[in-house]
Amino acid sequence: MRPGSSVQWTAYPALIVAGAFALGIVGASVLGSDSLVLWLGGAGGGLVGFAAAEWWDRSRLVTLAPVARVVAVVLVAGCAGGARMIVYQAPSPRSLAPAAEASDEEITVRGRVADAPERTDEATRFVLTVDSILGADDAIVVEGQARVTLTPSPWSEQAETFPEVYQGDVLRLRGFLQSAPGLRNPGGFDYGAYLSRRGICCTLYVGDPDHATVLGNGRGTVQSALVSIRSHIRHQIRRYVPSDGGQAVLRALLLGDRSRITDAQRARFEKTGLMHLLAVSGLHVFLVGMVLYALLRPLLMRFRLRWRTVEVVRAVLTVVVLGFYMLLTGSRPSVVRAVIMAALFIGGVFFQRSAHSLNTLGVAALILLALRPPMLFDVGFQLSMAAVAGIVTLNPRFLDAIPDDYQTSQATDWLVSTTTVSAAAILGTAPILLYHFGWVSIAGLLLNMVGIPCTGLGLSSAIVAVMAGGMSAMVAAPFGSAADLFMQGLLATSRYGASWFSWAGVRMPVPDLWGLGALAAGLVALTQWPRPRIRWRWVIAALLLATVSAWAPAVRSGASPTLDVIFFDVGQGDAVLLKTPLDRHVLVDTGPRSPSSAAVEFTVLPFLERWGIQKLDLVAITHSDEDHLGGLPTLLSEVSVGRVVHNGRPADTELYEETLRQLRRESVTWKAVHRRDTIRVGSSLHLDVLGPPTEKEFDSENNMSLVLKARYGRVDMLLPGDVEAPAERRLVRTYGQQLESLLVKIPHHGSQTSSTPQFIDAVSSPERTHAVVSVGEGDQYNMPSETVLRRWQRSGASVHSTARRGAVWMRTNGRDVWQVRWK
Repeated sequence: MRPGSSVQWTAYPALIVAGAFALGIVGASVLGSDSLVLWLGGAGGGLVGFAAAEWWDRSRLVTLAPVARVVAVVLVAGCAGGARMIVYQAPSPRSLAPAAEASDEEITVRGRVADAPERTDEATRFVLTVDSILGADDAIVVEGQARVTLTPSPWSEQAETFPEVYQGDVLRLRGFLQSAPGLRNPGGFDYGAYLSRRGICCTLYVGDPDHATVLGNGRGTVQSALVSIRSHIRHQIRRYVPSDGGQAVLRALLLGDRSRITDAQRARFEKTGLMHLLAVSGLHVFLVGMVLYALLRPLLMRFRLRWRTVEVVRAVLTVVVLGFYMLLTGSRPSVVRAVIMAALFIGGVFFQRSAHSLNTLGVAALILLALRPPMLFDVGFQLSMAAVAGIVTLNPRFLDAIPDDYQTSQATDWLVSTTTVSAAAILGTAPILLYHFGWVSIAGLLLNMVGIPCTGLGLSSAIVAVMAGGMSAMVAAPFGSAADLFMQGLLATSRYGASWFSWAGVRMPVPDLWGLGALAAGLVALTQWPRPRIRWRWVIAALLLATVSAWAPAVRSGASPTLDVIFFDVGQGDAVLLKTPLDRHVLVDTGPRSPSSAAVEFTVLPFLERWGIQKLDLVAITHSDEDHLGGLPTLLSEVSVGRVVHNGRPADTELYEETLRQLRRESVTWKAVHRRDTIRVGSSLHLDVLGPPTEKEFDSENNMSLVLKARYGRVDMLLPGDVEAPAERRLVRTYGQQLESLLVKIPHHGSQTSSTPQFIDAVSSPERTHAVVSVGEGDQYNMPSETVLRRWQRSGASVHSTARRGAVWMRTNGRDVWQVRWK
């Protein structure tokens, strides 16, 4: 390049290239697998453009060649990202996925354990790299990974246990191979997408210990060492750390194994913004590797080695230890990112070259995405990158704004730096947390001042206890007790923080892209604060986006308040939530439960959590069958309930007795309602009780279901429980055309015993009724009946099923009813 045309095209080339690579991955996920030629052609065009820019630069005194080179590099990186994504996701002709989609019966597979199994009291879980499906006489060679769960069947009376399995073991397993479930309810978890981003195509459930056989092990030297060290660490933690809670947290910190962290503990860490302390990341890599790196220099200098030899030895030893720690903790995105950045930092020190932290972050992101492109859509990867970017770019601005008077000692320096780093990390990750989880806690600003020291001191003490445990119990015991003390402090911080500061945060139940854009633009403006011209451009952009965000809802929906009716996908059962504009909430039925869990734990409760609903004003139980009452005890223990109404029919079941005990424990009103009763929920929602009759008219529990007709404005909604033909005939005789509704739940999950033609005619509205059937996937119990669904369709109704795409979300403004697309 000629003098005068030398221009540094950017201060962060690695970050720009990584960003372009990521955009290519996004583009490939949108365009699909048929666009490989397009991406390769674009990369080729970028290379040609780069060569042309070089020639142009050499033949002209003043040119735009530097700009052309930047465009060419970005084009090549973006197209490389798109091509890599397509190649990574290209299906193998021997893929395991088709077998999972076609499998209804138990099948036998053989494979090797790919990661460290997570063991709880109920189950053992791990990833199996499957190499063959075994038949009676032959084997089919396949390729793919399955998430395996070894757990005894809840209905099994056997006391046998599954064999101990370790990473590298070769297993023969027989169980149910299935495609992982996707997102089925708003606010829920997309397990299928989560596994897919990790290269796992399906799940395998093994319920019989006789169906799990260890055939041998295929471990190499490194895997054997990993298995031995993991076993040693678990043993020393159990031996020297007194409490179960301390052991669970230390297993998460040292091994990346969070299987012993309870759901309640995990929820408290999430609510208080302390979840990053349980994820192995930069803090832990610093304690394990960078402290070692600093201590090795004086130790090696004692051997009178030359400076270069000392630097080589400590750099190599530290990188090896960090790499081994990365493998030991499961190679999660956050720890891989931290290890790569630490290795680049050590390399820079060794070669006496400095690099901006954002460039180092860009290199780490580029390596991770090149190895596994779908990682871009992983929330953990996004949070890890955003947290570091926030600390690198925002923390200096915060420190510049703090007067020197507040930084007069090491204690105040530590206090200030902890606060500013926490604030930078919270702000950096805020857009991602709001988009994925709808909640950002700001309590971490205060709680991190206690949580970070507890984590650092506890982890350091645990490392000493583990290292000394095999040599001296006198040394290991006090350090183990100290580690437990600090872990108890961390758990107490999360517990009291969740109790005292659960209100401290920002909530966005439905992702608002305009609002998130305004927040992101504001953060960029903050990073550019020393540059007034750039700063004010981003401030103006943030204000414009915020204005659009504030006015968009009014433009979309006008001034009419709306009522939301969500039919949750709880499997074979019912759970319907009515959410009024004034934040009154009614839940009709609570879904089923199994011996291991209730459906509301994974359906209703996540929705309430995301939308910030802390109280249900009314819960109505149509009848006491398990698929309607099953979730009520769990619900009562998790959220505040104003009152519960039911059909007045007791049941001689353990579930019913447990429900009554829980109602008494929580001091919740339990009241029977009957025909002609009216329940008012606020000023806008009325529930008329159409059934059951006061007298015992039917022997069937289904026919004695509570039948509710909700009225909002001019819109009527019918919720008839599980009524069958006799009760339907009684309803038609009693109410006739008063049953007409714009929204109706199809009775008894679409069973052939319900939805008589006379009932459908009475319910159907000339304005097109929306009929929703709540039913599980897989045509269980022959529900819903295709005959019944066609009968509703012939009446002119729009039929919606929870079995198709999950929960059905309907909305009304009091005049019309429409479906909300929530996915």
